[in-house]
Amino acid sequence: MVEIIKADRGPLIHIHYIERVVHGNGIVIKVYGKMKIAAKEYVYAHELKLNTIEVLLLTPETGVHTGYLAQKWVYNPGEYGNYASVDIFNTDGTEITAGAGPVDGSIWLDFEALGE
Repeated sequence: MVEIIKADRGPLIHIHYIERVVHGNGIVIKVYGKMKIAAKEYVYAHELKLNTIEVLLLTPETGVHTGYLAQKWVYNPGEYGNYASVDIFNTDGTEITAGAGPVDGSIWLDFEALGE
């Protein structure tokens, strides 16, 4: 079952699957889903059902033949309650900010997040 999370000021997040992996004394949580987001928006760990974000992999899902590059910066990986800042550019190098993108300024990104 898909869990939908809508932050007041940010992305729309659909969580499809959460997996808990135990390896030795360590535990990692893997979260899979998709988010609708514009550049310069933040994704907080608690929005992904995590305490911390260690890794965030993003893949654009646009449905059109326009290429998009999604990149992120994780603020203090492993710190409790941290966040990732997302930047999205098209092939011309133009940043896709809210109101400047394909339909409503946001694109769908498939994501895989790792954390605790």
